[in-house]
Amino acid sequence: MANLPRARLVLREPLLHFLLLGLGLFLLYGWIVPAGSGAGQRIVITQGRIEQLATGFALMNQRPPAVDELNGLIDDAIREEVLYREAKAMVLDQDDTIVRRRLRQKLEFVSEDVAPVPEPTDAQLRSYLLALSDAFRLETRYTFTQVYFDPQRHAQQLEADTKQTLSALQLAGTTADAGKLGDAFLLGHHFNGIIASELARAFGAKFEAALRTLPTGQWLGPVRSGYGVHLVLVSRREDGRTASLEDVRGEVRRQWFHAQRKEANERFYADLRKRYRVTIERPPEPNGGTGALVAGMQP
Repeated sequence: MANLPRARLVLREPLLHFLLLGLGLFLLYGWIVPAGSGAGQRIVITQGRIEQLATGFALMNQRPPAVDELNGLIDDAIREEVLYREAKAMVLDQDDTIVRRRLRQKLEFVSEDVAPVPEPTDAQLRSYLLALSDAFRLETRYTFTQVYFDPQRHAQQLEADTKQTLSALQLAGTTADAGKLGDAFLLGHHFNGIIASELARAFGAKFEAALRTLPTGQWLGPVRSGYGVHLVLVSRREDGRTASLEDVRGEVRRQWFHAQRKEANERFYADLRKRYRVTIERPPEPNGGTGALVAGMQP
């Protein structure tokens, strides 16, 4: 009886559980896969496969593999093939979400290769750009200089300090050295061709809206941002406009190809879908009706 507590402790050992699990998997493997299932199967590492391995190594490491490195790549390819075949024999590829998703992706890639999209003409690209003109609209760009005032540092003197500095800036005009006035500002004093969305992210939407209406070529302010108060000289503002094909040809071409491939994939899937009669077993409805729905072969 004294050995019972010790036996219970042994049964609780994680190592014992691991060994039992391993034994179970070994027995299951022997039951699913007949002994010697791989016996006699040939694995051939062709010259083309070796060249492929060497090319992949060279692309990644910017040099060809040494002899021992190439032998290691070949050994790894053999290991991969052995484990792949044994996993297939154990039916480990079935009901595996990752495997299913990967096979789906590969089939979609194959469909793209079977029906390659031809190079678009300028007329096609212009038509696509016209249909999506809002998506390709060029944003307003600002080139400006600013002098920053920290409200906490100036406190009650903020209004007087900004007025005094603005008068000095207006006298100096475009030759004023903004870096020597106001307070230090992490983002800098001069901004060249910054687009409206980036300006709004950096300073806030109200700051960008204010610069949208300020006259150019003169110091004005104060203009408030999320940081504090600024005196601003807008030297140039390029208003937003609808892009021409010459402005955005590369991006329009890229998106056009993407849309064409997506349409081709949808057509490919629709043709495959016609071969299947699908039954969707939905949960029972609250009123007691059946939830099964048959989506038959499409005509």
